[in-house]
Amino acid sequence: METIGANYIEGVLKGLIKKYYQERMDNVVLSFGKAGDRILRNIKPLQIRRTSYRSVLVKEERAFATNLNGAGYTDLEITEPDPMRVTILSREEYEYRKTLNQFEQWDEPLESATVSTSHLAANGNWEAMSKELINEIDKSNSYVLLSGFGGDFGQSMHINFSKLLTSRKIAHVNVIIKPSKEDAKRRKLAESGIRELKESGASVVVYDNQKMIEKQRVTTHDKNKIIGKINVEIARHVEVLSTRLSNTSELLKYQLSA
Repeated sequence: METIGANYIEGVLKGLIKKYYQERMDNVVLSFGKAGDRILRNIKPLQIRRTSYRSVLVKEERAFATNLNGAGYTDLEITEPDPMRVTILSREEYEYRKTLNQFEQWDEPLESATVSTSHLAANGNWEAMSKELINEIDKSNSYVLLSGFGGDFGQSMHINFSKLLTSRKIAHVNVIIKPSKEDAKRRKLAESGIRELKESGASVVVYDNQKMIEKQRVTTHDKNKIIGKINVEIARHVEVLSTRLSNTSELLKYQLSA
């Protein structure tokens, strides 16, 4: 009978561990909906590491006009005087593209996170959509999930994706932006969603817009400036969480392969 040495077994195990980690990111920061997307685009990475940033939006949030066949866009062809292709955009998409050219941070693009965007057709089957999404994005040892609660798409996708990660025993932190008291209906819905997440055993960090707005009003009453400062503040906190999860993953990898 052939005897397999301990050194050989150890070498095989280390090889498998190395392969496992090579196929995975250390951390993925994943946002759902418009509020999460705005935070994501304010992130400036603290260090170079195996982390990716992805924004998930519902297709209707980019709302192209719908043609007779139900497709999500319409092309108009003008044949005179010269052939021309025209795409009809929603106001939200137009304003977003216009704003991109105004960001001062684009003068030094390496300072800002590179964000990949996915657009999903919301069919109401949040569990199935979450399973489809996790197969499309980078495999990762940990996630930071980010969204503004109080809306159907962002909150539902966030909760179901978190539960999917929990069922697969994948480390993750949920970062939630809670609407202010001015929007009582959305705030109440957000509180219900936060309770559901906590009851599922997930780690939850909540940023209450009401408290953050009141804090910023001490120095300014300009609503746009207040929202901008809040987005930057939350973005910094999210990046710190992401860095900690990445570093933990790196440390574990070295301990297992040493």
